[in-house]
Amino acid sequence: MIDRTHFLTLLDRERRELGRDGEMVETLDYVTRLRETDGAWHTVAWSLLDESSADAAIADQIEHHRRLGVNFEWKLYGHDHPPGLLTRLERHGFAIGPREAVLVCDLTDRPQWIDSTDRHTVIRVERLEQVEVFRTVAGEIFEKDYHVTARHLAAALQSASKQHHGYLAYADGQPAGVGRLHTHPLSRFGGLYGGGVGRAFRGRGLYRALVAARARDALADGIPYLIVDALPTSRPILERLGFTWLTDTWPCEWRAG
Repeated sequence: MIDRTHFLTLLDRERRELGRDGEMVETLDYVTRLRETDGAWHTVAWSLLDESSADAAIADQIEHHRRLGVNFEWKLYGHDHPPGLLTRLERHGFAIGPREAVLVCDLTDRPQWIDSTDRHTVIRVERLEQVEVFRTVAGEIFEKDYHVTARHLAAALQSASKQHHGYLAYADGQPAGVGRLHTHPLSRFGGLYGGGVGRAFRGRGLYRALVAARARDALADGIPYLIVDALPTSRPILERLGFTWLTDTWPCEWRAG
């Protein structure tokens, strides 16, 4: 059983202070904003509001991004204050995305599934030509263009960064699944992102193999915990591996113009 209060405290501190490679962190009194250095993406990653300040703070962030002429995401968590913040954001014109379950896994007592042998091959993306394979497979699985993610993976390879890794899972000799791992030298969490398997290859253990490969790399880097925003399709698999619910999260998008 995890100590939920402990993990929420860790999560909120990192939301408040840390950004990933290629992100600029702007720490204000009541929000933390992140933006990519090339200006392609903006988000409010953390907030500490109350009943009296929430609406003014939301309006302030809208005006800030309106002046920049950019869209932005408010990354809302279920334990953020005040209660009803999701409804307030919607009232201010944010489009509310699907709810995801924030799950954590403690790797300090190394789970057996991390080292279990598997018939599937999972490789870490280490060459630029593999980035293009990743982009193609991810696009087919999730039915959207992954050029931004591919650009980030390529930049990480070119700079020899260890904070962003891509993974390819193979079945029957062909790439069939993808996943990513985000880390930070000051973070206690390894973040699992973008895990998915092609429809024709599901139910064969590929998703689990992708999780295990990323868990091994996280542990090798001294990271004790995994964290993931899980959709209903992946949550049961992760919970069978020992991941535990921490809170919920919603992507809330405001669009300029």
